[in-house]
Amino acid sequence: MAAATILIVDDEADIRDVLALVLRDAGYRVLAAADGEAAIGLARENAVQLALVDLKMPGIDGHETLLRLKAIHPALPVVIATGCASTDVEMRSLDQGAFDCLWKPFDLQELLKLVSRALGSGQARLAH
Repeated sequence: MAAATILIVDDEADIRDVLALVLRDAGYRVLAAADGEAAIGLARENAVQLALVDLKMPGIDGHETLLRLKAIHPALPVVIATGCASTDVEMRSLDQGAFDCLWKPFDLQELLKLVSRALGSGQARLAH
């Protein structure tokens, strides 16, 4: 079985690099984008099984990126990552179709558990 492809979307290069390293070490294929527009392009051109999307980015924010990714791949599990932990952010994200939210700074073991759970969901298996 081929490794799942995870799309990382974050405007902070250090965060993208750490996430990519951790996820590649765990056996996943990783695509990375510095903003929502680049992420949309990658999602159109690649089969992605999971997207980790930062909430606050220049240009289109994480919620708009979430909506656009879901328009391309309705079954794609999208996890919103944010340093602004609040129930309002979480509720809005879930209402817009996010699989879950991940609060920064995040524990890498918790991240891997969340990734595994998201990829095991029915959503991830249906995404192309």
